Amino acid sequence: MMNPRESIEYHNRKFKMVFTGTSPDAEWNFSLQQPPNEFAFSDRYSQCLIQIRRAHLSNRADIVNHGLDSQFTDPAGAGQEECASGVMLLTDIRTNNRRHYYNNIFDGATDHGVFCILTSKFGSSGISGNFGGIPNNCCALAARGQAAGGAGLQGGNENLHLVNAWEFEDTRPIEDAGVLCNNPFGKKFSVKLKSTDSANQVKLTSEANFNVAASNGSSLVLEVDILMLPNPTPDHR
Repeated sequence: MMNPRESIEYHNRKFKMVFTGTSPDAEWNFSLQQPPNEFAFSDRYSQCLIQIRRAHLSNRADIVNHGLDSQFTDPAGAGQEECASGVMLLTDIRTNNRRHYYNNIFDGATDHGVFCILTSKFGSSGISGNFGGIPNNCCALAARGQAAGGAGLQGGNENLHLVNAWEFEDTRPIEDAGVLCNNPFGKKFSVKLKSTDSANQVKLTSEANFNVAASNGSSLVLEVDILMLPNPTPDHR
């Protein structure tokens, strides 16, 4: 017997969408107003499963430091946001069967959109500070040398800079990982970033060029799978 995932009909109603762009305020707006085929805009399919398959975030559009010392700040650029528990990528596509809860915050403050949690690809702290008394400059890697015998510091610390990146990937089947949503086609949707610690909205900037417009360069690659679901058939028994 044929596996449903092997049928042409199944793949006609499964869509793999890729959204990309840069935004100084880390707010993106994407359009799904042009349905890819008749299955995406049929009254036979009013609901769907949506799964964020992969997301990659950096400050690569920073034209001064090019994402090498990126860190999070609030939208006004008033201060650093640590985002120690990760960064939420939150859409305004509503779903009722998945929730995120913040520590010590009442249920009314939870987020109801399709979301994922991004974590640092290279283990960067994503915030400026000091390591062994030397500024770390939001580096992705830090080396600390010692003198002979392992006692004391040998010179200054070495900061190794890669383009700081935050990522999410979900390789599960959409039937397991997808969340139930209304048909998103024919509409627009928005994306923003939030700290999973403070629940504040955040954006990326440069540690050395903090909140200067040229260095506010949040860059996003977002891969989303959508599986249209046939409407329930009335039971006339």
